[in-house]
Amino acid sequence: WADVFYDFDSLRWEGSSGGKALLTIEHLLAILPSIAPRYFSIASSPSHLALRAQKNLLGFEIELCIAVVEGMTPRGRKYTGLCSTYLSKMASSSRSDTSNLIRMWIRPGSFSNLPIQPATNLTRRRFFDTPVLCIGAGTGIAPLRALIMEREANWKDIAGPDDNDEGKDVDNILVYGSRKKAKDYYYGVEWEKLVSSNRLRTILAFSRDQPHKFYVQRALREADGGDFIVQHLIHRKGAVYIAGGSKMARAVKDEILESLSSAFSGGERDAKKFMNKLKRRGLLSIEAWS
Repeated sequence: WADVFYDFDSLRWEGSSGGKALLTIEHLLAILPSIAPRYFSIASSPSHLALRAQKNLLGFEIELCIAVVEGMTPRGRKYTGLCSTYLSKMASSSRSDTSNLIRMWIRPGSFSNLPIQPATNLTRRRFFDTPVLCIGAGTGIAPLRALIMEREANWKDIAGPDDNDEGKDVDNILVYGSRKKAKDYYYGVEWEKLVSSNRLRTILAFSRDQPHKFYVQRALREADGGDFIVQHLIHRKGAVYIAGGSKMARAVKDEILESLSSAFSGGERDAKKFMNKLKRRGLLSIEAWS
C-alpha cells in the first residue's frame, strides 16, 4: 500500500498536488489491514546461553539473526522493511527501561527430536550416537545455530575430564551458503572456533566469490567425491536439518533424493521410502520460507 500511494499520488489528490484530498486519513485507516506479525527462527540455545553466562539467568534470553530488508520500487523509490528496520534501530536497555519493549510469542518450530543421546558403542568414535548435518543459506543459519549450540551444551555434559576430540569423528556438520564470505558468513567466528577444536565440519558455498555461481546443493553434491550424502545418511545413520528459502530447500531435498536413489537397488522409490522414514523419526526436517 505504501508503494502504491507514494508512486501514484493521483490516488491521493484531485488534480495537481495540494488539490482536494481524494483519500482522507479516516478512509485510509478503514481500508488498510492490520500490520502482519513477523516470524523469526530462534538462533540460540537456552542450554548454551546458560553455560555461557555461568550463572542462573533471570527469565531467559533468545537471539535472532535478521537481515534488514532494503530495496527499490520499479519507479525508483528506496524502501526498507518495516519490522527489520525497527529492530535494527532498537537500542539495548536495562530490565527497568520499558521504552524498547516489543510484543512477542514463541511457537513450536519445524525441528523436533534433536538427537542428543550419547554414543553407546565401546569404541567411542564419537560423542553422540547420531551425527547431525545442518544445511542452510543466509539467515536460514538461525535455527541451525540453535541446534548446533544445543548439541554443544549437551556435549559438555557427555565429555569427561579426560575426554578430548583427537581421533573422534565429527558429530556436527554444517553446509552453509551465502553471497560473499566477507559480508555474509554469519557466525563465522563461532564456526571456525568449533572447526579448530574438531567439534564441527564446515562445507561452504559463497555464490558470488568466484566467476561462476556456487550454491549449497552443488557443494553437497561434490563433497567427499560425491559420496558424502550416502555416507552420512546410510552408513553413519545421521540426521539432516535444512533451513532457508523454499527454492534452496527444494533443491537440497532433490539432491539428497538423487544421491540416495543411486545407493538403493529400488532407485528413487526406495530412496523416498527411506526419506519418509527419517521424517517420521524427526531425523529429516525442513524449515523453509518464500
